[in-house]
Amino acid sequence: MISPLWDTVILAVFGFLSGSIPFGYLIASAKGMDIRKMGSGNIGTTNAIRVLGMSWGIVVGLLDAIKGAVPAYLALQFSPLPGIVGAAAVLGHVFSPWLRFNGGKGVATTFAVFLVLTPFPALTALGIGILLLLTTGYVSIASIFSIAALPALIFLWGRFNPEISVIAAAAGCTLLVAWAHRGNMMRLAAGKEPRTELWKKLWKR
Repeated sequence: MISPLWDTVILAVFGFLSGSIPFGYLIASAKGMDIRKMGSGNIGTTNAIRVLGMSWGIVVGLLDAIKGAVPAYLALQFSPLPGIVGAAAVLGHVFSPWLRFNGGKGVATTFAVFLVLTPFPALTALGIGILLLLTTGYVSIASIFSIAALPALIFLWGRFNPEISVIAAAAGCTLLVAWAHRGNMMRLAAGKEPRTELWKKLWKR
């Protein structure tokens, strides 16, 4: 392309704009609904499943993943700092300029970015998230702690040659996801966070 520096800048801008596309909001709007005023008010996968149903919720999740995976893949090809590009996509998702810098919670987009950049650590973190969801029933706990595990997992997997920019990007995404879940954390502390219906079906028969 142009130069390593400008390639990274251009791809980071592309990543931010890609991540900022509010698919949950757009799909709900096409169906005559404002997802921000329904359920939890979030535009991401979990609330999309709640508001739009399982099928459309999965579509939202896949699209939110793709908008992170594509910039991350391009960054691997053309940028020496792919982590910055991936983090920019998550930043765009959490602070979408099309929704007055509000957005989703960044979980699907973050996992997609790191499944491209660091597949094994991301799969391990995903496994941690699934385990936490099944044992606690809280999507928020599963999301926060699985993403928070990413920097350490990336370091451990690449301990002989760690990619510092990717570890730093994972740490940045952890902060973004934690910020987006601040309301959930307050409800958890107050004992008011609801568990998923899946957990209730598995453990409360």
